[in-house]
Amino acid sequence: MKDLLLHTTTDLLLPLQRGSSTKQHQQLLLVCAKGEFKENPTATVGVINFLETENEYALLQEIRKSFIADGMSIDDLSVKNGKIIIDAKYNSTT
Repeated sequence: MKDLLLHTTTDLLLPLQRGSSTKQHQQLLLVCAKGEFKENPTATVGVINFLETENEYALLQEIRKSFIADGMSIDDLSVKNGKIIIDAKYNSTT
């Protein structure tokens, strides 16, 4: 997916730049808390809420639900050595 790119601080890159934004969208869906997207308050995962739980399954289920609702297909989603492994891409519309 192509979109305006954000700096790592989530500010727009100036001058404005367009590019592949799939990883950027995934990061935003993961780190933003529920309710932060006013037009769709349940779209995000809020990964910080899962930090103190030992329930990896609930986290992966929430990520899967959020990514699929955003139009992505998921090839791999797992936790390995404390890291979330994501292989997902937007479904093409052509």
